[in-house]
Amino acid sequence: MDFVKSIFVACTLMLLASGCKPSAPRVQADAIYAGGHIVTMNDAQPNVEALAVKDGKVLAVGAKADIEKSHKGATTKVVDLAGKTLMPGFIDGHAHAQQFGTQAVGANLLAPPDGTVNTMDDLVARLKTFAAGPDVGLTGWVFGVGYDDALLGRHPTRADLDKVSTTVPVMATHISGHFMAVNTLGLKTIGYNADTPEPEGGVIRREADGKSPNGVLEELAAMPPMVKFLTPTTQAGKDVFLKRGLEMAKSYGYTTANEGRMFGAMHADMVNAAERGLVDIDFTGWMDYSNRAEIDRGFSTTYKNRYRLAGLKITLDGSPQGRTAWRTVAYRMPPDGQKLGYAGYPAIPDTKQVEAYLDEAYRKGWPVKVHTNGDAAIDQLFAALRPVVAKHGVKPGQVILIHGQFIRPDQVKALKSLGIFPSMFPMHTFYWGDWYKQIVGPEQAARISPMRSILDTGLHATSHTDAPVALPNLMQVAWATVNRTSRSGAVIGPDERVTPYEAMKMITLWGAEQFGEQAIKGSLEPGKLADMVILSDNPLTIDSMKINTIVVLETIKEGQSVYNRNQ
Repeated sequence: MDFVKSIFVACTLMLLASGCKPSAPRVQADAIYAGGHIVTMNDAQPNVEALAVKDGKVLAVGAKADIEKSHKGATTKVVDLAGKTLMPGFIDGHAHAQQFGTQAVGANLLAPPDGTVNTMDDLVARLKTFAAGPDVGLTGWVFGVGYDDALLGRHPTRADLDKVSTTVPVMATHISGHFMAVNTLGLKTIGYNADTPEPEGGVIRREADGKSPNGVLEELAAMPPMVKFLTPTTQAGKDVFLKRGLEMAKSYGYTTANEGRMFGAMHADMVNAAERGLVDIDFTGWMDYSNRAEIDRGFSTTYKNRYRLAGLKITLDGSPQGRTAWRTVAYRMPPDGQKLGYAGYPAIPDTKQVEAYLDEAYRKGWPVKVHTNGDAAIDQLFAALRPVVAKHGVKPGQVILIHGQFIRPDQVKALKSLGIFPSMFPMHTFYWGDWYKQIVGPEQAARISPMRSILDTGLHATSHTDAPVALPNLMQVAWATVNRTSRSGAVIGPDERVTPYEAMKMITLWGAEQFGEQAIKGSLEPGKLADMVILSDNPLTIDSMKINTIVVLETIKEGQSVYNRNQ
């Protein structure tokens, strides 16, 4: 034995003396994926044959033979992709994931291809079907999500919704999330009547007498009661909404979700759910400026039980398709109740107040999402931000501009100098491109969500769903970002198209960058989290007009399957 030991020592010394080092110890993978397209979203190594996972992280990527030789062991699970595509998990730049449950539970009032509501009679019928089901008890309301007045021709009124019920409050929320309609009992439940004044930043639309509410509510007349009354009153009900919403998110490939505007107890509800193990993908929350004390108490750059309160949300205007976005020029077609020359309106008229919110965020290190759709709202953001940047310096990514549908070319050029990260909404080209030609004109319509112009400034950007505006379908978003094709088949702004690779970066690597998590997410590289999706086809090679036919087959969070379409 001493002789064998001495030979081993001598050989080791000879290897070291010759400059050679002993082989590194072999690391056995928990799983190896191969047999399909593996798209890493890492420019240095964009496509590989195989990927190994260990302890929830990517262990190695490369040639299949090399990966199996180095990392395949007796207990390694070998996953045959069978020609399918493996990519990083999806990260939506902006959505309202805490409200996905509302979409998953409520009546689907969306138009095709996401729903079946084409007429007001369809809407009433869908709500009646929901009224006859068991889920009314979760909130006490008959409710549905996603009607589109641009296709219906008008908003539903209390007269329409009284056809659904006069004994239970009824609510239909607009596809933008910035309007809702309620029946007569719904108005009474909220507390709106002929004597109720208009809230700042909102409108209670009236009957012909100019006094009695007609059931249609805009912006800050709609959003607080919408959140209040569509939140279940029991813990069991809240859990049902959250579970169904997360299941929907995972079915579309989300491995990181976000609630883009929290009010009241929404943060506490998420903390509670996360502590009880109900959250199985990463989830960030963004607290409305009216609840800044909650951010003081709960802001965090790290996840606890897969949830963190990530920053502040400021909303400066409304919806472009709903014509409440604040513009510097008038809409060609004003909405009901408005005169020619109407250009929308601000949510926070006092720019100095916006500056104060931004200054507080910079002092305290809070990232800020700022909702701006109209160019006047973007002007207000710039006017409020410039003195803050002069005081604190440019902090790239500290402010995230959300939507920016009517951003002007001069405003695009100013984003980088102010350190603003743009998260845009090119899905509008499909859903409302034809409508925008009517309400703002074809030239402005061609410039909505100008993704190519933004990328040409050297900035990275994300695209988002804003779900439950439509469905949280990021492949539909990628399709729209690449093709910019409207419902009628018209191309809306061909010069603003991007490549499929750029579109997929917007929902993977650049999504991680937007949230400051690019070191651990967004691409499949050794050391990063094994957050992945398996897709039915490769979005980089399929006909670009078929990207939205791709479905998520499996969603994997840190190496663990959290959704499987076939199970």
